[in-house]
Amino acid sequence: MKYSNIPVAQSIIGHCKANGIKDIIISPGSVNAPLTLSFTNDSFFRCFSIVDERCAAFFALGMAQNLHKPVALICTSGSALLNYYPAIAEAYYSEIPLVVISADRPSYKIDIGDGQTIRQDHVYERHIGYSANLRQDLTHATERIERYRPEWVIEKDLEKEQENVRIFNQDELKKALTTTIQDNLPVHINVPFEESLYTIEEMELVLPEPIQGRIENEEKNTTEALSLWQHAKRKMVLVGVNDPGQLEHEFVKILGEDPSVIVFTETTSNVHHPYFFNSIDSILAPIELSSNRQLLFEDLRP
Repeated sequence: MKYSNIPVAQSIIGHCKANGIKDIIISPGSVNAPLTLSFTNDSFFRCFSIVDERCAAFFALGMAQNLHKPVALICTSGSALLNYYPAIAEAYYSEIPLVVISADRPSYKIDIGDGQTIRQDHVYERHIGYSANLRQDLTHATERIERYRPEWVIEKDLEKEQENVRIFNQDELKKALTTTIQDNLPVHINVPFEESLYTIEEMELVLPEPIQGRIENEEKNTTEALSLWQHAKRKMVLVGVNDPGQLEHEFVKILGEDPSVIVFTETTSNVHHPYFFNSIDSILAPIELSSNRQLLFEDLRP
């Protein structure tokens, strides 16, 4: 198949393919052309083109939430990736695996007035599972690098320096994808590209070893919690966001019929029972406004 001739683009495609990340949401642009061309030329991937980045991010969010597996987002450089932020924040707090891959300009073009350039590294720092800031390839567009950053290549063993770049990028990609696969968190992969961006060539990708999936602890110590539950006269259960059917009907029935248990459900819980309370505020607000609120809350303490 035909892929970009830029090594870091090939690495990204290989890691996604090895780990079964098939769904790719692409917001068209110029700097992300190496990724767009590579993903769309490989029939393994299902690519969707959504021009507006905010819409693209929420489309990917819903897809990842429904599929229960990572979905990749691809955008060009500059303010494009800032439009992903609302969906990324939602993914972070909802533990939904998104792989945000932003194309970036070379570091020597940042903050000098070059078009569509901002400081993209760590841009989602407070709402991201991992930020991988990849290094620019040295064997691609070497003449431009000699012009703008001669200290990177002149009088250097270019093959050795490029191998160091490759190893660093491979490690960062593995860390990012391990985080999204095992922890169900969004991750950000920022990758710099230098012109030319549109050259593709026929090649076979060398795929890395796939990352092990999330490891569940089957031997969690529940003895203390079980003892507390069995000896408590009143129990309160708060049910947050769940997929339909996630909580088995048998357990819903047991909770609903236990007179020592009160169950509050959020609207997004997808859990229903005639004895459950689905409007938490309407139960608590009257008590909070009562003149003897402390006494009432103490009587109801679970």
